Amino acid sequence: MTATSTIGPSRYSVNWRRVALPASTILNLFLLALIGGYVWHLHHGAAERLPLARILSNMEARLDSPDASAFRAVMEHSEPGLGLAAQNVSKARRDLEAQLTAEPFDKQKARQALAEWRTAAGQFLDRYGDTLIDALARVSPDGRRRLVKGGSSR
Repeated sequence: MTATSTIGPSRYSVNWRRVALPASTILNLFLLALIGGYVWHLHHGAAERLPLARILSNMEARLDSPDASAFRAVMEHSEPGLGLAAQNVSKARRDLEAQLTAEPFDKQKARQALAEWRTAAGQFLDRYGDTLIDALARVSPDGRRRLVKGGSSR
């Protein structure tokens, strides 16, 4: 038997390296885009949606397709008014937070901001509560149980 040894790189290892570097680069670019998209969504995509929209989306995710469609139809019909009412609550909450942390603290302004927050929240709950009851009336009994109990999605 004669032993053969090669001193330079074999043809197999050269071909492997020619494929590995571009494949690694492409994979790294893909991962960078994936992470960038996730970060962008956290800072921009989610911020563009109102908290109410996220809540309704989570509720729909718990329902099967026919129930989700029925629920969505009622909520979308009332969405413009609900969205405005939710924005009013958010603004009133921010104003209240500003008054509660202001220096010097002004009890009268804090009371006024609290009263405005209560009014905005009450108006939102009056409107949202009626709409929610109407939407739930179109959902199956099983779907309503899943929503009330916070059950798993579909």
